[in-house]
Amino acid sequence: MNEKQSIAAKKAMVEWLSHPDELGKSPSKIEHAGEFDLYDMHYYIFKFKKGLFGDWLLGVCGGYEEESLDHCGHVFSDMKKYDERSAVRDAVEIVENIRAYWMNQAHMQKVQESFKENLKYISQTELDVDIIRSQFVKTENRFFLNVGEVDLPTGNIVVADPLAYLGTGRFSPVMNITVLPGTYPVQVSIYRDDYVGIRMCTARLKVKDSEAVRYELAVPTEETASAKSADGVLSGFAVDAGMISFCDVQVEEEYRQFLSEFHSKNKDANHYDDYFAALFADSFNKLPAYQREGGDFIEWAVPKTGNRMVMVASGFGDGFYQCFFGYDDEDEICELTVPLINPNLFEE
Repeated sequence: MNEKQSIAAKKAMVEWLSHPDELGKSPSKIEHAGEFDLYDMHYYIFKFKKGLFGDWLLGVCGGYEEESLDHCGHVFSDMKKYDERSAVRDAVEIVENIRAYWMNQAHMQKVQESFKENLKYISQTELDVDIIRSQFVKTENRFFLNVGEVDLPTGNIVVADPLAYLGTGRFSPVMNITVLPGTYPVQVSIYRDDYVGIRMCTARLKVKDSEAVRYELAVPTEETASAKSADGVLSGFAVDAGMISFCDVQVEEEYRQFLSEFHSKNKDANHYDDYFAALFADSFNKLPAYQREGGDFIEWAVPKTGNRMVMVASGFGDGFYQCFFGYDDEDEICELTVPLINPNLFEE
């Protein structure tokens, strides 16, 4: 036993127990009761009494590196009764719990920092091809799939929050570049881990099977831009209900009429809670491995016309998102892409 280190550990244990949130005073008795090594660090076990006639309780202090007299902060007691037969096992469990707590705290701090970095990511006006391409390669934590098809009878694409704004015409930009009328699939890349859960990372409307080799910011028409200034129109769109959608400008009008009729027939209804929620729940039931409970994506058809649109959960929820046209090696548009989350920020 390292005598100096043992004395330092005992002093640290007494100081910890004396804190107002613990005993609030020095223990009546405290004795060295053993030691052990864990994760290449040395720990000391103590038994102590709150009062003169109380039970012996277990405490642990460490870890110490070699001859150091400074511990790493693993000083704790859960005030449980000391048992000589299980003292080492009980002390190891305390240390493991402390380590798990601080590792979780450190990871959550990193997640919070990554959230802030992701806000910059969705606000940028340039898009890295490699970042998007890597999201559509299956790995242990990354997945992708087609979540539905969009009918574009005019080829004029609208990207907007379908629950908060599409039905109102506000913050529902129409892209100033049109594509050939037709029906096109929507693909979504998905990221999953223990800290952020399942999240939609990138949603893209594929108008060609080819691969994008560059991206250009998608600019809305002047009439539909979210805002205008002397420098031009503001690109991007606001999300206030945690959802984005792709649809045709004609289907936007059909959707608006649908909502108007729905609310006229259901005066006190909420179109999400009382209509769309059930459709998202059904989507989850069909593909529970790729979305959160309650559902993260649906293909929906206007009842009267059959024209379809796709709705997708917007990454971490509300915010202001940008769109990009992807161009292939023939310099033709192959997709309209909305970056939602950069999973690289959470895997590093």
